[in-house]
Amino acid sequence: MKSVSGPSVFSAVDRFVDRAIGADGLTPHLRDKLLAQQLASVGQMFPAITAASLVVAALFMVLSWGTSLAWPMALCVTIILFLAANASRLGSRLGDTPTAQQARGAARGLVAHSALLGALWGVAFNMLPSSTGAGLTGAGTMGLGGLLVISAVALVNFPQALAAFTIPLIVGGLGALVGGQASADLTVQGALLMAFTFVMVTVTFNHASAFVAHRASELAVKEKGEIIGLLLGEFEQTTSDWIWAFDADGSLTRVSSGFTNATGVPEADLLGADFIHFLRCITPPQDPLMGRIEEDVAQRGTFQNLELRVTADGEERWWSLTGKPAYDEAGTYIGYMGTTSDITERKAAERRITVLAHHDSMTGLLNRTKFTEQLGSCVARLERYGTPFAVMFLDLDHFKSVNDSRGHMAGDRLLVQVARRIQSLVRETDLVARLGGDEFALILPHDTDADHLSVLATRLINAIREPYEVDGDDPVSIGVSVGIAIAPINGTRPDQLLRNADLALYRAKADGRSVYRFFEMQMDSEARERRLLEAELRDAIANGELVLHYQPLVSAKDHQPTGFEALVRWNHPIRGLVPPAEFIPIAEQSNLIVEIGDWTIEQACRTAANWPEGLTVAVNLSAKHFHRSDISTVVKKALAISGLDARRLEIEITEGLLIDDPDAVIAKLAEVRDLGVTVAMDDFGTGYSSLSYLLKFPFDKIKIDRSFVDAASDDEVARDILRAIASLGKTLKVTITAEGVETEAQAEFLAEIACHQLQGFLFARPLDAVELPHYLMTHVPTRAAAVKAEAELALAS
Repeated sequence: MKSVSGPSVFSAVDRFVDRAIGADGLTPHLRDKLLAQQLASVGQMFPAITAASLVVAALFMVLSWGTSLAWPMALCVTIILFLAANASRLGSRLGDTPTAQQARGAARGLVAHSALLGALWGVAFNMLPSSTGAGLTGAGTMGLGGLLVISAVALVNFPQALAAFTIPLIVGGLGALVGGQASADLTVQGALLMAFTFVMVTVTFNHASAFVAHRASELAVKEKGEIIGLLLGEFEQTTSDWIWAFDADGSLTRVSSGFTNATGVPEADLLGADFIHFLRCITPPQDPLMGRIEEDVAQRGTFQNLELRVTADGEERWWSLTGKPAYDEAGTYIGYMGTTSDITERKAAERRITVLAHHDSMTGLLNRTKFTEQLGSCVARLERYGTPFAVMFLDLDHFKSVNDSRGHMAGDRLLVQVARRIQSLVRETDLVARLGGDEFALILPHDTDADHLSVLATRLINAIREPYEVDGDDPVSIGVSVGIAIAPINGTRPDQLLRNADLALYRAKADGRSVYRFFEMQMDSEARERRLLEAELRDAIANGELVLHYQPLVSAKDHQPTGFEALVRWNHPIRGLVPPAEFIPIAEQSNLIVEIGDWTIEQACRTAANWPEGLTVAVNLSAKHFHRSDISTVVKKALAISGLDARRLEIEITEGLLIDDPDAVIAKLAEVRDLGVTVAMDDFGTGYSSLSYLLKFPFDKIKIDRSFVDAASDDEVARDILRAIASLGKTLKVTITAEGVETEAQAEFLAEIACHQLQGFLFARPLDAVELPHYLMTHVPTRAAAVKAEAELALAS
């Protein structure tokens, strides 16, 4: 035992004893605690050694009384009694929990005292007079044996001290027996002493081993208990988990401080309360998880991470409970023990994640994913129970103009207000979703009555068209178009219902917007026809079925041609000539408009390159073509391929193009104009803010819409508007062209107000590839002279 320092002989003995009693494998910390218990045990028994010493001392004084060794014997036993009493005093002062240093010091002192006492007793035994007779000698030997027995009992738990005491004592006893006059009795006494010594050593080591094993186990358990207690205490202080336990009757026997803090119930009121009943009081009625806990407890089963919604200390919280049954050493059920965790924050985070996953972050309505999931559920109920329902598609009208004029932030705030108005008009059982952009959708469970749906659609249209206050600016007005499909009449699959509601919405848009339409079977036929037409149009581009017709633009003064407007036509092999009004919208929806538009520009430039100098060609651009194609690059390529002078090409756009992101549109127009190409505004006067666009971009030409020219025949207001437009053109120094001229009176009036160019059926209809050369020869003098010269040259040859 390294804790006992001293000469090497003691260290060697110490290590030998530790190995013999199984204490050498203990950790230093645990060995120090075991040493303290050994010393405490010895300290309790050392008074017995003192008492035995007192009895034997009296015996030795009697045996040596009247001899010359009486005073030496008296001195020796006095020292012995003093050392024994001092050792008892040291043991009583040691206490139950000495420090490691105190225990080691006490151990050294105890071994030293024991060794000195044993040596003195050995000396005292040798001082007994040899002439006392066999009886008195036997009494002395018995005293020596008594000391051995008492020391073995008192020092059995600390073999080092026992060895220090008994070895010199036995050596002294044997020396006295051997040194005296030999006799059979003395031989027997010596043999008995050695036999008893051997038995004592054996018993001592066995008992000490058992003591070490038992106390070491106790110390290990206690140490682990202290560690566990410390960890549990720290665990309860630093986490939201609590410990509880209840007995076999279900009464709480232990609750941690966290449990009382969370429930707001004092510990005194919780202890002894029925745990299951307590949970029943703070959970919702008929909670199925509570039934599961009761079932597990009844069956002595383990439950783990059961999440309960509780009302604790007046607040709604979420707890996660884990518990397992407890049994004693005999296997008898003694109750349950477990932990509870407050998972309120985690559940709140999960709820937020669920809301984000299933709801539109801006409006709070269902998103497209959740809407599709709910639609699938409605279809499943329809298949199982025959429960009908209706689907509404809503698309806002004129929202894009608000988004562009007020900005996207204002547009987002407008969508929030729209969502609130929609929600205020539907029932709690109805499902409202924002599918994206300005598209909304409704699922109306159990409501398939056409009259009810018409009333709701009308209320939605009227409510949404009411003005909105956005950012304190002028009120904003928009509209909404609604398409309605009813299950199972209009479909029994989610995709089918969505498609049919979308077709009804498409019809509402086509019928003037801000109206509602129910799905009808003919809509599906029209949709199939549009898809067929789209496929045929795609083939038509590849097969060269698209052609250009050219309508002349004439001077308002002498009606001489100044140029032509290129108009695309589809020469269908079966349907014949298809006007652009029928296929351009389909091309715009399918993105074929880019290919058609780019081809139109290039083909018009190729054709115009063969016309007499001075004749221009105008190409009207679709808004979607303009946005989706790199117009400046397309124009530059067409001019390069055809060799046409850029000043002879005119690009016409409508005011609607400028509504969508006007800054980007004006930048692209500037690139085209920088090439030398003329830029004209077509259908002037039919938009919302033509004058503002004239200020934003320096157009070269303004084309007056045919509706004004047609009305000017009998409407003085229309004529005044035309005069104003002509005056505006003169002020801005731009060319004014009037479309739709069909009578001489209209032509005369337009020339009178100083229009520059005229276009209409009065002068010519759009000309195809066969009619155009004849028109050029008959209406363009330079072209007629050229043709005559070519004919004369051919005749001469």
